[in-house]
Amino acid sequence: MCSVLSHTKPRAWLVLCLLLCTQAVADPQSKSYSSWTIGESGVQAVYTIASREVTRLPAARLDQNLAAVLQAHLAATITLGTEAGRCRAQASELQRAREGYLRVAMRWLCQPGAASMQLSIQALLDVAPSHIHFARIRVQHQARMERLFTRHQRQHQISLGEASTHQPNAGAGATILTYTRFGFEHILIGLDHIAFLLTLMLLAQRLRDIIFIVSGFTVGHSLTLSLSVLGLATPNSIVVEALIGFTIAMVAIENVSVRHGYQQRAASVLLACLGTLALAAAFSGIGPPAISLLGLALFGGCYLKISSSEARARQLRPAVTTLFGLIHGFGFAAVLLEVGLPESAVVPALFGFNIGVELGQIAIVLGLAAIGKFSLKLFQWHDRGLYDWANAALCGLGTFWFIQRLYF
Repeated sequence: MCSVLSHTKPRAWLVLCLLLCTQAVADPQSKSYSSWTIGESGVQAVYTIASREVTRLPAARLDQNLAAVLQAHLAATITLGTEAGRCRAQASELQRAREGYLRVAMRWLCQPGAASMQLSIQALLDVAPSHIHFARIRVQHQARMERLFTRHQRQHQISLGEASTHQPNAGAGATILTYTRFGFEHILIGLDHIAFLLTLMLLAQRLRDIIFIVSGFTVGHSLTLSLSVLGLATPNSIVVEALIGFTIAMVAIENVSVRHGYQQRAASVLLACLGTLALAAAFSGIGPPAISLLGLALFGGCYLKISSSEARARQLRPAVTTLFGLIHGFGFAAVLLEVGLPESAVVPALFGFNIGVELGQIAIVLGLAAIGKFSLKLFQWHDRGLYDWANAALCGLGTFWFIQRLYF
């Protein structure tokens, strides 16, 4: 793998960057959540999703009432059934949700006495292939369970029998497995995290560099993920998501500037751009506080000046990766907290999610290296000039995410 990274600076990486940029604009990460209560009197569920996700639906282009569009879509794409037949859906109703989100309460009537229930959730899966839905389900006399719905797994069988009192450890094992899968799928469809790892790998030349990258990122995001989930830190999710874009752009700028020796020029441009945004924020009140943008400008300028050469940048990369990993950890935590954790299994859930993220991270790094090696052998690409284009594509992508998430 180290030989791959020392020779595939160029077009192989550029192709990956362009594909990533296209996918990022066309199909950004999409997710929704639901909470279910299954009892003798029927089934109740509360479905939550960001309003912007509903605009993906074809009906939303003709109807400005997103709530009505969502209710109709859920009625057509969520079905429940038992061995006695299909459950009968009742009228749904809107509930109050935080700004930027929609929440719909639903209810079904099923024949009593069933031993199991088949739950099918296909909402948005056909219009957004990367969409994932996380459902927390509580059945009478049973502990709460979690289920993931994706385009590959659109239905689950739910047991309605009484839970055994002799399986105290089965719950923890099932929770770890569920959240491991959730963490693995989350990072694999998290285009911003993939872009960040790819940007870091562009400067790596040896296996040791890759190990430092993975280790630093792991330490950073594990720390803030744990702090957030345990309630010891409460980040602003909008700011965190924007900063993830900033980390991608920052590392891409460093990659190019240290190679050509114009760190000073890059630092000046960065200061000018963020300074302009800070002035706009100070006079118009639009966007984040001006002091925050000035802080980013100061950090970015100092960071670029410290990276005086490629060798120096590689020496600093473990520390920088750890620092930026702290930001990405808050991003992971935002997803996990939005989904929710089982009250009786917080530690197993956190452990499983972290393991899933690590497995996904390893898969991404190995996959990128394998693609680079294959492309090199197949096309014999050695044009080092395209290394700059690859970083430019990633810088543009990171900047796009930074602006979009911060202002829109």
